[in-house]
Formats: sequence, C-alpha cells, structure tokens
Amino acid sequence: MRSRSLLISIFLTLFIFPSESLASAISGRIDAADRYAWSENAGWIDFGTTLGAVTVTDSALAGYAYGENVGWVSLNCSNTSSCASNAYAVANNSEGILTGYAWSENAGWIDFAPSAGGVSISSAGIFSGYAYSENLGWIAFAGNHPVTTDWRPASYRNAAVPHAPATRSSGSRLRNMQDSSPPAITVPSVIPLSVPASEQSKDFTRDLHIGYAGNDTRSLQIYLNSHGFPVSDTGPGSQGKETLFFGPRTQKALASFQKMNGIIPAIGYFGPKTRYYMSNH
Repeated sequence: MRSRSLLISIFLTLFIFPSESLASAISGRIDAADRYAWSENAGWIDFGTTLGAVTVTDSALAGYAYGENVGWVSLNCSNTSSCASNAYAVANNSEGILTGYAWSENAGWIDFAPSAGGVSISSAGIFSGYAYSENLGWIAFAGNHPVTTDWRPASYRNAAVPHAPATRSSGSRLRNMQDSSPPAITVPSVIPLSVPASEQSKDFTRDLHIGYAGNDTRSLQIYLNSHGFPVSDTGPGSQGKETLFFGPRTQKALASFQKMNGIIPAIGYFGPKTRYYMSNH
C-alpha cells in the first residue's frame, strides 16, 4: 500500500505538477516588458501581445507578433490557412539558433536566417541578431529592451531560470490591435553588425543589392544622399545617419539615380555600370 502511494506521488510530481522552471525552460513565453524588435522601415514589432501568444520550444516558435505598420506576423505559418501557398515556420535547433521564415499579412516573408545576420536566443533567453524582409528591410533584435523569453537552450537547462511571465490567453480570434504601446526606447541610428574585413572597404569594388551589408553600402548611401537622391528623409539611412544595410529604401534611391543619369536598367542594382559612372563623375 505504501509502495502504491509512493508511485502515485511520483506520478503527480512528474506529470501533473511539473517544476515551473523546467516547464518554462522547455516551453517559454515572451517577457511582459522586454518584447519589442525594431524594423528600419516599419517601426516596432511586438512579440509579447496577449492575443499573439508567442511561445518558444526546442523545435520552433509559435504564435503571432504584431506591428502597427505590418499587422500580424505568423511565426508558424505552416499551421495557418492565411499564409501563402509555400508554408514555412521559424524553427529552433534546441540551442537557440533560429532558421526559417515568418509570414506577415501585409509584408510577406521574413527570413530569420539571412546570409548577413540571423537571429539566435542566448543562454539568458535574450533574442539577438537580425531578420530580413524584402519589404521591411532589416529587423533588429537589439536595444534597451530586447525580446526576452524564459525558454533556455537545451545545454543550459540546469542553469537557474527566472520566474515565468504572467500566463497569456490566446483568445478565440486574433484582433488587429496591440495590447499596449511600446516604451520609450532609444534605438541606435546605425544598427551594428559584424561585417567581414573583405567587405569593409569604402571603395566600390563589388556588386550590391538588397540583403547586402558592409561599409561600401554605407558609402553608397552617403553618395546618394549627397547627390540629391536621399535614401530616407529622417532616421536610419538619412543624411548623417547612413547604415550598413542595403534595403528597399537604398534600392529605390539608387534606381532614381540610375534613371536620372541614363544607366540601364534602372532597377536599383549596384553593378559595374553604376560603379563606373560614380567613379568618373
């Protein structure tokens, strides 16, 4: 009889009343305060809305992020009927290295593992790095309040895990609204990125297009801004605040420059013709 009671106690401990830290580390939620990523062209993206119910597991991210300028962003599009025909999801390799794509209803695919960047979750549960969208440009997981979760990489499970944020309810249907406004956070005008030494030359020695990063991209933005083809009127990309990233605004400004100077095709691709023109005028 005593043996049977002991078995029942073990069962309840392991399966009915699991440790909060262990459950939190394996299936995490987003912190109630540290929850915002920053898009250079679309502003704040909130990963911690109540209705979005974002969760992090060893295999994937699930739920929805939200941005005022992009609407809902599905992190597991393979389970969502509103996604495009080619369905993907943001995957996790159990150690916090994220890959795959999220889907924005208004901006299309968002790549969490672009060639220059990539998003990861640290042993402290902090998101870092950069995702990329053709329509939104770079999305930075950085700043004073980076996106934070109570999930932990598998190899760090024995480390102390902070108390989990308050439980969130997914709700019956997602509504096109945020839970709260982002806090006042200082965002760097130039997003830092580790760029290979071979790409840090200020001389124009290579072709550039959307998705590329380096000091040569910044030099291109400086050239365009100083020659009457502003990348942006204010903020990142504007004069004095040029960035390392070749995004949609850089492409648009470059295309205008090419069209005005008879460079064909005027599509915003920085190739040999445009480099030759800039070097000789």
